[in-house]
Amino acid sequence: MMEQARQIRRAIVPNEVLFVIDSMIGQDAVNTALAFDEGVNFTGIVLSKLDGDARGGAALSVASVTGKPVMFASTGEGLDDFELFHPDRMASRILDMGDILTLIEQAEKAWDKDEAARMAKKFADQEDFTLEDFLAQMQQIRNMGSMKKMLMMMPGAQNIRQQARTVRRARD
Repeated sequence: MMEQARQIRRAIVPNEVLFVIDSMIGQDAVNTALAFDEGVNFTGIVLSKLDGDARGGAALSVASVTGKPVMFASTGEGLDDFELFHPDRMASRILDMGDILTLIEQAEKAWDKDEAARMAKKFADQEDFTLEDFLAQMQQIRNMGSMKKMLMMMPGAQNIRQQARTVRRARD
């Protein structure tokens, strides 16, 4: 299979060859990456499945050992779940300090500025907050993605996840 990958690389001469690594792979990641790098000489790394318990530590070891940059990270399965990789933000996630900057960026992309201005004016004018207003706000939040993904970007998210598991086990 590695020979096929080499032949494809020679045939199409790509600008980038990305090594996609599952963030939950563990220490086997380094050996796999070294073999793939030797076989096709990849230019960058994509971390996938950062939405679960995996924090990407072993995958980050791949960058250190190969000297190749981590270019993208994915917190889900859809194309819109891929984001540019920011080492400082990943370090914050690994240390369970959250990733507020990415959360803010997602909010800015998804939030309707006209709707936000309308709601701000409504509050400033001390108008009633209606059920329709509440629905509009909930739809804005829904546009940002899953609540689980947003919560995992908050500081202390791993602790919250652990508490939720404890409650589920006690309930079961």
